[in-house]
Amino acid sequence: MNDDIELDIVHTPVMLNEVLSFIPEGSKIAVDATLGEGGHTKAMLDLNLEVHAFERDANILEIAKKRLKNYDKFYYYNNTYDKMIYELDEKLIGNIDFILYDLGVSLFHFKKAERGFSFKDNVRLDMRLGINEKSAYDIVNGYSEEELERIFRDYGEMDNAKKMANIIVKERNRRKIETSRELENIIFHNTDKSRRYGKIHPATLVFQAIRIEVNDELNILEKSISNIPSILKSNGVVVVMSYHSLEDRIIKKFFKENEKTKNKDGIFKLLNNKVKLPTNEEIKLNPASRSAKMRIAQKI
Repeated sequence: MNDDIELDIVHTPVMLNEVLSFIPEGSKIAVDATLGEGGHTKAMLDLNLEVHAFERDANILEIAKKRLKNYDKFYYYNNTYDKMIYELDEKLIGNIDFILYDLGVSLFHFKKAERGFSFKDNVRLDMRLGINEKSAYDIVNGYSEEELERIFRDYGEMDNAKKMANIIVKERNRRKIETSRELENIIFHNTDKSRRYGKIHPATLVFQAIRIEVNDELNILEKSISNIPSILKSNGVVVVMSYHSLEDRIIKKFFKENEKTKNKDGIFKLLNNKVKLPTNEEIKLNPASRSAKMRIAQKI
């Protein structure tokens, strides 16, 4: 990666003011589970917090390290965020004031990484966010028809999952599907004409499903949030921003199951009964925020 790309900060932190507003008064130590280019972390460092940040992609971590090199309270870990329970020093476990998860995929991956996240680019199918061996190419060309149907159904929530899996297998039997553009063309031309020009491009959900499978995103999320009660201190706060219904469902279920109510013991007090959404003004300024949903909980 050249220096121009390394220094090109392309991602605007989502719902930044709202995130900062939930940091408990007197906080000293925060965890940014999803560092990206470091926008949220920088804002927390500017509040004089000690920030421990996780980023699974070594390339994007280099961007953040350059951006934040002058902060002496910045600590980084090149790992997935389900590993924070193991990576953080023992003295930090149970003493974290604030944890942030921004589950959106950084614009760096769509605009700079050249790994086939976007079907607008004609690059080799990859979609790896960092530390993992399996790529989108391996899934598209190697998974059985039943496995493809499963991920399209479960991770893309597609009502034509079986049909699309069958089409991809037929196409790859003719020749390997190499690039994001090739996969997009196959999906587009095998989608009913009535669906080709809707609000959502017909390839969007297929690409989402493959990306989730490549990066094991939902399993990693479930493992990580199960450790939040051990990592946060009493009265510590966790903020989670999700960008599609699968993630939001996991977060909502976890918080509800562990919420303290009049009728049951629990770990958390929910700080928002309704999910928080970005303002219309933010969506205009930062279109990447449009699907964000924020949930906030405080450890009792």
